[in-house]
Amino acid sequence: MDKDERVVKVIEFGDADEVSDMELAMYIGDILQKEYPSHPWVVSFQSRGLILRHLSIASEVQRVIGREGFASLLPRENMTTPGEIRKNVVRFAGELLEAFDLPRGPWDGRPPKVPDWRNGQDGNFK
Repeated sequence: MDKDERVVKVIEFGDADEVSDMELAMYIGDILQKEYPSHPWVVSFQSRGLILRHLSIASEVQRVIGREGFASLLPRENMTTPGEIRKNVVRFAGELLEAFDLPRGPWDGRPPKVPDWRNGQDGNFK
């Protein structure tokens, strides 16, 4: 790890499912840091659903549309073997980066570009 690269991990263990989920989240976090270094990823679980959040994207979405909590849900059924986990996480995160005009690979610090969702399914966007 370069001296300028810092990774923070917070671990709070709970029941057996939570421990299993936390181990998977940590494994996914390691994959993301290797494939897409310096991107500010947060991996968590909610009701056994895998939540992937890019802090810069979430912040920019909140700034542009005024809604907090932007994240992506990874389908758990695609998380059966280490190889499938790696393949699906790398593809899913890469597609998320591309959707917001961010580079696959190391993050260069540029801000994400929020797509124009005004004509989306939810007519509440401004």
